[in-house]
Amino acid sequence: MPDYDVVVIGGGAGGLSAAALCQKAGMKTLVLEQSDRIGGCCSTFEAEGFHFDVGASVVEVTESFEELFRRLGLSREKYIPLVPVDPIYDYCDITRGVRFAYPTDVEETAKVISEFSPEDGKAFLKFARDFTPKIKGLVGNFFYAPCQGFLDIIKLVIKYPGIMEALPMFFTTHQKIVRKYFKNDDVLASMAFQSFYAGLPPDLCAGLYAIVGLLEHEGIYYPPGGMIGIPRGIQRALEDLGGEVQFGKRVVKILVEKRTAKGVELWDGTQITAGNVIGAINAKKVYMEMIGREHLPWHVWRGIDSMKLSMPCPMIYLGIDYEPPLRAHHTLTLTSPQVMNDYWSDYYLKGKLYTVDGRPEIMGLVSWASKVDPGLAPEGKHVLTHMGLAPYNLAGDDWDRHKERYIDEAIATVERYMIPDLSDHVVYRDMATPKDLERMLLHPGGAVYGIQTDLSHMAMFRPSNKSKSIKNLYLAGASTHPGGGVCTVVAGGIITATLLTRDNA
Repeated sequence: MPDYDVVVIGGGAGGLSAAALCQKAGMKTLVLEQSDRIGGCCSTFEAEGFHFDVGASVVEVTESFEELFRRLGLSREKYIPLVPVDPIYDYCDITRGVRFAYPTDVEETAKVISEFSPEDGKAFLKFARDFTPKIKGLVGNFFYAPCQGFLDIIKLVIKYPGIMEALPMFFTTHQKIVRKYFKNDDVLASMAFQSFYAGLPPDLCAGLYAIVGLLEHEGIYYPPGGMIGIPRGIQRALEDLGGEVQFGKRVVKILVEKRTAKGVELWDGTQITAGNVIGAINAKKVYMEMIGREHLPWHVWRGIDSMKLSMPCPMIYLGIDYEPPLRAHHTLTLTSPQVMNDYWSDYYLKGKLYTVDGRPEIMGLVSWASKVDPGLAPEGKHVLTHMGLAPYNLAGDDWDRHKERYIDEAIATVERYMIPDLSDHVVYRDMATPKDLERMLLHPGGAVYGIQTDLSHMAMFRPSNKSKSIKNLYLAGASTHPGGGVCTVVAGGIITATLLTRDNA
């Protein structure tokens, strides 16, 4: 008899969700987390009294949370309390005297846009009318449907014919969709930058992600105590159902016999046997490091090897001694879609950091979590997190050497566009470089979004939730369908658990 019915590699939101559902189905389930903290990218750490979110900063499309806890027969509110965040973004560029905020309410956002672009204000309402029905249909169906191959797509179309109306969005780009609606440069910028949530510039990102700018108007939320509240809540649910989580247990190998997963081997040589294994970490790491070439058909190895990792997301953590002159949980400077696209080709792909007239510009999104939850910082102080865009390999430099300089340049950029006196108030500073993220989270290339998200890496072209080459092996997390993002990987965990429990019924 194996030690467990299910062993899950990785304690992120996707793996925990799959584990909880497997345990609910009566399967003895163990989650192995290599670090001493739950959640992976969706987590929180403490330093000198400040509590910083590791990566993820808010959640949206919380329907996947509701669906998870409905299937568990538990109360989502009890395990994962959420506080609404409004406004969604504050767009700020003090060099041009531009500043406006988008509230959650669609009509109020249209009014904000109309103040400086009446044409685009009307276009935003049309954008909402055109895509809101598609959003609801996709979230309610595509999010929880396996995409193992063309047969699954056919089944989905039969179940939800409305997906045919959304299908063209898979075959165009984010940029093309938003340009059909919006003309004003600032409005275009406010609707295009979300492509980087999928790890690509607007003219390469699949058009499906253009709806992110609307999804946010369905509501965005923050868990009191930091983003770790989400995986910690799912962990509690798993344990209340009888499941188990072990920390400091790094898996180095998946035990395979005759192309069948039999368990895992830990860093210290300990072997744990299991009837099923869920790899809830980067799919390339699962197949290329933990399975190995000797257990895979040549075409599978070649296909996995060819998959591109998503871009990394350098994180800067700042503790400050005053309340910053910001107005929203998220603040960013507007950058035109063309600049975003040029950055990708002229800088990112060449391993270079962005400059303007020879001056470093460390652009990114600033998250002010202590606005929502003052308890994240000592009394009278606040936390800021700067989420940037930068390559994993720096041309002619190394992240470990460049780290402090990068923080200085980021602070200078924020001072230039958002907070003029920021450097005078920083009392704590640190950073997770792409190399740090790789070491800390074991994400190859620091790829926090897993596998790149373009048409060639979506749905059935993504690593499957149920392995097609290794029996009793399943995948969860950002690398598999339906993709990255906290709520999305929870939906993926639901898919994975559904397939696994069905196979073991």
